[in-house]
Amino acid sequence: MSGQYLGSLPRSLAGTWRITRILPTTNTTCWTRQQAQPMLGTTITYRSDLLRWHGGQIEVTDVSLRELTNDEFRQENSGPDSPASFAQLGIHSSKVTEVDLQHEDSDVLPASTAVPGDSVLLTAPNHIVVSACGVYFEATRAGSGNTNHNSGR
Repeated sequence: MSGQYLGSLPRSLAGTWRITRILPTTNTTCWTRQQAQPMLGTTITYRSDLLRWHGGQIEVTDVSLRELTNDEFRQENSGPDSPASFAQLGIHSSKVTEVDLQHEDSDVLPASTAVPGDSVLLTAPNHIVVSACGVYFEATRAGSGNTNHNSGR
């Protein structure tokens, strides 16, 4: 499915988000749950020109937006294990908006050029899903009052 190139960040994503829980999925990951645990409680900030998460700051060079179905999501994220699904991510609609942030390779994570949070699923007004190393995280808008106290610990 082709995306719409926006060039700038959607207003609905701009701001600071707090990682509230690890979403249990069946897909292949390069992190264990234990390795992902320290990300809980950290914040990710989206601005029109940058992305900041866990001590790293990345310049955003372009932004694309597209609607994604569960089947497309599963196909694009398939691997040796069963791919993650909308149901596992807590998405109950037939489509979700995906925001992809374009940037130069970076070393925000150890031993990887992947940038956590550079692909975002807008799941609700104050909720997003982001991933790092194949692990999916739920995040809520910081200061929204919609925090999830079940952090999966």
